[in-house]
Amino acid sequence: MMGLYLDSAGLDDAVAAAALGFVRGITTNPALMRKETGDPLRHLRDLLAAVDLPEVYYQPTGAYGTPGAEAEEAWSADKDRVVLKLPATPDGAALAGTLTRRGARVALTAAQTPHAMLVAESMGCAAVIPYLDRAVRDLRTDSELIRSLAGLRRGSTRVIAASVKNSGQVLHAFASGADAVTAPLPVLRELLSHPASIEAEQAFAREYASTAKG
Repeated sequence: MMGLYLDSAGLDDAVAAAALGFVRGITTNPALMRKETGDPLRHLRDLLAAVDLPEVYYQPTGAYGTPGAEAEEAWSADKDRVVLKLPATPDGAALAGTLTRRGARVALTAAQTPHAMLVAESMGCAAVIPYLDRAVRDLRTDSELIRSLAGLRRGSTRVIAASVKNSGQVLHAFASGADAVTAPLPVLRELLSHPASIEAEQAFAREYASTAKG
């Protein structure tokens, strides 16, 4: 099943995204958290309380000491809904292995090489998160990164495309095999903002109003 996520740590964005009706969850990262708060773990709890969405992704920020301790505390905020994001690096993978063995759901983020899928599936990670727009612009990265990740998968690890800048990149991600896409609120709103659809909605409303008056 395809999934759409909000890529933001803003409380107002979270409430607005949940109201759209088609958003499955929220992904955050240290940069997004920094824009909103000086206390990311408290803010995570605020996000969990603000919206009734199945998943909220949290990446350790470095604000509380070791990434492991911060990840543990974030997971404890809601073990059913919090998914931990850890970088697809040697240190990130080592911590991810520890957490998955304890039952946490973990995603390897900044998964900019197909090898990340091999590692993620070996550990039983819930997802890999590649950065789509960065992959297109970075000559060191496979321009068909999402397709490569999806093609290597043999288990249940999902591919969640991040770093999308417009609705066209959302379509490209799904067409390339992504299971989900996370995007800023304006991009999510853009998905159902085609002028022809809006004109049709308005025409139906006018037609009904004129018929009702008659």
